Amino acid sequence: MNRRGFILLFSLLVGVFLLILSRLFQVQVLRGKKYKELSKKNYLRVRILYPPRGDIYDRNGSKIAYDEPRYVLSLDYRRLSKEDLRRLESSLKEVFGIELKKVIEKKGRGIEPIRIKENLTQEELESFYSNSYRLPGVFVEIVPGRVYPNGKRLCHVVGYVGYPTRRELQKFGSKIASESYVGKAGIERSMDKILLGELGREEVMINALGKVVKTLHRKEPVKGKSLVLTIDMRIQRIVEDVFNESGQVAGAVVLMNAKTGEVLALASFPGYDPNRVYSEWNRISKNKLKPMFNRATSGRYPPASVLKVPISYAFMETKTASPWDKVLCTGSFYLGNRRFYCWNIYGHGPVDLVKALQESCDVYFYTYGYELGPSLILRYVRKFGYGEDIPLEIPVKRGFLPSPEWKRRRFGEPWYDGDTVNLSIGQGYMLSTLMEQTLMMMGIVNNGVIYRPTLVREIKDPSGKTVWKNRRKVWKVIKGRQEYFAIIRRGLREAVKRGTGARAFSTIVDIAGKTGTAQVAYIKRGNKKRKLPWKLRDHAWFVGFAPYRDPLFVIGVLVEHGESGGKVAAPIARKIMERLYIEGLNKEI
Repeated sequence: MNRRGFILLFSLLVGVFLLILSRLFQVQVLRGKKYKELSKKNYLRVRILYPPRGDIYDRNGSKIAYDEPRYVLSLDYRRLSKEDLRRLESSLKEVFGIELKKVIEKKGRGIEPIRIKENLTQEELESFYSNSYRLPGVFVEIVPGRVYPNGKRLCHVVGYVGYPTRRELQKFGSKIASESYVGKAGIERSMDKILLGELGREEVMINALGKVVKTLHRKEPVKGKSLVLTIDMRIQRIVEDVFNESGQVAGAVVLMNAKTGEVLALASFPGYDPNRVYSEWNRISKNKLKPMFNRATSGRYPPASVLKVPISYAFMETKTASPWDKVLCTGSFYLGNRRFYCWNIYGHGPVDLVKALQESCDVYFYTYGYELGPSLILRYVRKFGYGEDIPLEIPVKRGFLPSPEWKRRRFGEPWYDGDTVNLSIGQGYMLSTLMEQTLMMMGIVNNGVIYRPTLVREIKDPSGKTVWKNRRKVWKVIKGRQEYFAIIRRGLREAVKRGTGARAFSTIVDIAGKTGTAQVAYIKRGNKKRKLPWKLRDHAWFVGFAPYRDPLFVIGVLVEHGESGGKVAAPIARKIMERLYIEGLNKEI
């Protein structure tokens, strides 16, 4: 290479070096602060991907609860400067009407992005993408949202979901995050571990505007397992429609398969829409009828004359009275100087056990109940499940069985003979649930066998494969002569054919059962009950089965402050059973 060529090459290299040096000076010195800030805003972000909860189906495959994708506006503000936050606050208010300060105060500051607006409409999505350059740190997430297509129907069984509390976050650990949906009531809560899926993770590179530049790693979330319930939504619809058509405002109905213990329908009134729990929370929480209270499993009421059914069995089993022994009912029963009235003040005349059940004669049960005594009464009703923990997939409150020891502790008083007389007709201190009364009737139907009640039929994995199937299980066995159960069933059939349950009589299906009217407040005989305030009226019961010869269904109806089991609860049971047979649903169970 000659001298001239060397000088040119050297000059070129020096020029390039000086150009690079000047650029470095510009970047690091003149504009270093700006680029340093920009570099800070390009960072790695780990996002949680929320899985869909498992679906819930009825026994026929109809969806009761499922997840659908929803668009959520989220904010990752951890790297935003004060100036960016001020601009963002102005833009959010202008574009979406969102008060950012209020959202942050409500949600709190944490390491995860916060959701600033949920359930975005198509119009709102378009507004976001049109203004995304003005919204640093804001992005759109697609998250699962819970849907209950039947609205109020079956609300007390299914329940609803919501964001986890601190205690729930500790309970479930890594299975959930702060924006996961967890069950708050019903099956959604009690079967949470089954319905919850597995969280996914996504590692992304974020630019200065908080937008995703690149996805580095992604682990897909896994959907939770699904439940198939024993509930038949067609039967549930019938139950709820019939009760609502009755005009009654509060109560409950339980309908079960007598041969398996499967709950086919369970309804409590009034109800609520699980899709709108949070938007209507103030209205629901202020409703004096407590729409979220499950009267079928948690409501406790005096069992009234329905308790005469297991007590009849106790009379025969203990030889206190044979089925053919008779009591002369004159309309009242004397105990010392106290007089206990029969509901029929004119009396029923000579009454044996079958007629006592048919006419619900109080004097008959006063007489032999007093002779049986409180200890034996309590022992036998407990055999039928009263006062016991009932193994159902949703919580069932235990009924209350009083005892002389309890009364002495509670009131400092002895147990009087009058307490025994009241207990013998299901009044006084004893309390029971509709589920207890219905299971008791199952024991009568099955000659002493009570199957374990259940709401869950199958569990399926996300691919739809059945991973667990429920089997019929015996919960309780009352060992006794089948003749005793047959006599009681005959008395219950007579009660519907020509006794206190006559309004449950049907020409479509043979129904048998027992009415009950539970006193709420002491009212003098001369007063007309129709003038009483609603809250002082008696509760109405009907618990029965159908068909009489080969029972398939057991049904329990409770009408809160319905005044009369025979006049109010019995017709509801009849209409439900008739519609089942008219629609042919009995053939499918």
